Amino acid sequence: MIVMYGSTTCEDTAITRSRLDALGVPYQERLIDRDPAAREALDTLAGGRIVTPTLDPGDGGSLLAEPSLEELGRRLVAGGHHVAPPTADAVGGDLAARPIPIASLPTADGEPWSLRRWRGRRATALFLAHDAACLPCWGYAKQLARQADALAEVEAAPVVVVAGEPADAATWRHEVGESLTLLADADGAWKATLAAYLGFDPARPTVLLLDRYGAPSGVSSAEEAGGLVDPSEATRWLRHLALECPECTEILPWGEP
Repeated sequence: MIVMYGSTTCEDTAITRSRLDALGVPYQERLIDRDPAAREALDTLAGGRIVTPTLDPGDGGSLLAEPSLEELGRRLVAGGHHVAPPTADAVGGDLAARPIPIASLPTADGEPWSLRRWRGRRATALFLAHDAACLPCWGYAKQLARQADALAEVEAAPVVVVAGEPADAATWRHEVGESLTLLADADGAWKATLAAYLGFDPARPTVLLLDRYGAPSGVSSAEEAGGLVDPSEATRWLRHLALECPECTEILPWGEP
């Protein structure tokens, strides 16, 4: 069985745990901040390099430290686990032909920001998270931030919306860095509007894949962030979208707030 060495306060542990749960993969979790014996065991296994989470696959292979969701999936398959990573659902019909309702939200620094500034120039991987206290969402946001360079290659960018005030969203900044746009949705009003528009549960973390005019191409929604589409898969989706003829979408109107 897989043994995961983690920490109660570690967002990377939380997103890995959430992914294993979403995939239905059995594992044993040992928390090094609660169990001195677990910390000692990890210290021995990792040669003194304490990183959470660290997974011992139990198959005689190497340890897996702080994996991306994609890396975790590949290792599970290589270890004989029959798992299928979550995917986004394609949006079709009129919904795919019109931009989502747009709102102006404050950034983590308190400055107003809107997707309108990217109209016609940049596609978006939009992550609508729980509040700042949600460790799996925080861990997912970190992994999405790591896709910023790959997204930029296809004229796309990651945006994370945290339920709460700008000061709450700002608590994520030191981990997600400056590579993504970090917004605050104080009362969850914009997420609720988007949920009603696209038909997902506003209580769930959700990823929207938007073209350069803000029209939705794909939606991934789950009980916890570990059940969402891989950030790397979101990048591949937007790369494919970028191959579509730009002239085909220039007739799209721009929605009012």
